[in-house]
Amino acid sequence: MVDDYKFEWQRMLHEALVEQDPERLKERVAEAEAAVFLRLQDLAQAQDSPAERNALQEASKALLALKRDTLKFPHWKA
Repeated sequence: MVDDYKFEWQRMLHEALVEQDPERLKERVAEAEAAVFLRLQDLAQAQDSPAERNALQEASKALLALKRDTLKFPHWKA
């Protein structure tokens, strides 16, 4: 399969979203969170990329939902 992701964080998010193994899911979520964070740092000084910023925000929400709902992390609230 050819990767159709413009950014590495998108691939990592997808891998987390489709992971079925709970132990591996923890790793995938952590990797995706780190990639999202690093990309947000890259964009911190940029004035462009509003669409990607919105996508990163949605990715963060999706990762939080995985942690809260699937992994049952304690003390996580929406």
